[in-house]
Amino acid sequence: MATEGKPLRGASGIAKLMALMCFEDSRLGRLKEGLGPITRTGDYSDVVVVDADGRIIPWQRVARLDAEEMRLTRREIVDRLYTYMRNMGSLEMLALGGHRREETSEWDRPRENATLKKQMEVLASGVVETGRRTPATGGAIPG
Repeated sequence: MATEGKPLRGASGIAKLMALMCFEDSRLGRLKEGLGPITRTGDYSDVVVVDADGRIIPWQRVARLDAEEMRLTRREIVDRLYTYMRNMGSLEMLALGGHRREETSEWDRPRENATLKKQMEVLASGVVETGRRTPATGGAIPG
């Protein structure tokens, strides 16, 4: 169990392997395949998409997934996370993780996400702010 100021041993490696096997290897990770737009400004404000009806859409406003693609992506990721977590201690998962660990060696070290941490703290404190309602708790979370 993690204690204050002392991270769970191995959490960094586990997080990276989960990201690799459950996100990078999914249809979400495949979004990076293909041709990407060239930007000279660095923020893509100089990139537009012209759709079949001739609408010119700034790159920052282009939806990359439609609702059905998002549903399929979410389903695949949830299934991959479920499979990963159900098999975390198995010899097969340990072997696969050991085999693939090198692929994450150059990745940045994970950090706690401030937004998620705040949501946990607010809900744990019993003080629930008005805002979005979470299906799991029925409580509101700060946006």
